[in-house]
Order: sequence, then structure tokens, then C-alpha cells
Amino acid sequence: MARRVGLISLFALACASLTGCADERGTLPTQQYTDQATTLAAIDELMAQPSAEAAQATFDELGDEIRIALDDEFGAFTWDVESSFGSGSVCGGRYDMLEGQAVYVSARAQDQIIDGDDWARAVDVVSDVVAASGYDDEFVVSDGSSSRQIEFYGDRDSVVRLYSHTSLGVAIDSGCYLTQVGRDAVEQFGVPDPDYWRLLYPDSTAIPTER
Repeated sequence: MARRVGLISLFALACASLTGCADERGTLPTQQYTDQATTLAAIDELMAQPSAEAAQATFDELGDEIRIALDDEFGAFTWDVESSFGSGSVCGGRYDMLEGQAVYVSARAQDQIIDGDDWARAVDVVSDVVAASGYDDEFVVSDGSSSRQIEFYGDRDSVVRLYSHTSLGVAIDSGCYLTQVGRDAVEQFGVPDPDYWRLLYPDSTAIPTER
């Protein structure tokens, strides 16, 4: 089924980009059809990624590696760690109709900070860890005496943030993924939610006519 969706989306994208491509009634594709093509391409893209649950395990592990590295460098911090899913802005745009999920991992060492020359050491420690996972683009958000934050950007809009304000913190925001339930639906029907898809695209041929 995933292969079928891929073929449909490639055809739809090609058809939508050509002014001479007409449907069976001899009319040019509508804007709705173009939107469907974009969404089908987004499905193909997300199906090439792991599930949101599998991605969460990967980002949880990255968070563990960062915290261990900081603990090894500065001594053990007392971390409050949370890992969750959310739609977020990264699941908008071309993913907006797919009910995708991003992974959010946050860790705070309450009332513990890193400042002065230690901050540069902390940045180097985290940079070394995340570079191995492809986060090699850095951006300094703030570098004041009471507020420091740096961000490391990876692929698919993912970002790792290191900050020290009133507390020391590490946050990881991922790109967009389909949950395993959504992936299973795509494997079966070609789209994550067939009923919702029919409402959006009543003339769509991307899903079976009978369930």
C-alpha cells in the first residue's frame, strides 16, 4: 500500500505542475487536487521516517547522552526529565492534515546554573555530543551574565537547546512523525484517516472505495 501511495503522489505532483494535464472530464486539476498532491507527498515523506514512538526513543537516548556528558564534566546535577508528544508548528503546513506528532524532551536542573567560563565548557560538551547526531549548526540566542542560551539545529527542523537562566536546562524538539497507529492506517488505506480524507477530498482515488 505504501508503494501505491507513493506512485499516486508522484503522479499527482507531476500532474499538478503541468498546465496541460487534464482529468477524465477534460478539465485542468483544481486547487483541491493540488492540495491533495502535496498532502500525499507529505505522507510519503513521513512514511520514510520511523514512527513517532521509535523517534521518541532515539531523542530520549540523545537527551540521556547530553545529561551524562554534563554530569561527567561538572558533577551530577539533579535533573527533572519529561518526554512527550505534541503537534507543534513542525507538524503544520504540508503535514497539517496528517495528525503528525513531534517529540519534546526537556530536562531541568532546578536552581542549578552554569555561568562564567563554565558556560563555554558546557557548550563545548553539548556540541560534541549532538554533532554526532547531525546537529552541527549553532545559534547563540542569548549570552548575558544572567541568561544564556544556545541552539543546535539538526535535520527536519529538529533542535537541541541548552540554557542557563534561573535553572540549567536541556530541551530537544523533533521534526514531525506519524504515530504507529497513523502508519498502520497508511499501510492499510493509503492515508492516516480515511473518513477525514473523504471529507477533505471527496473525489480522491487515493483510498479504497470500500473498507
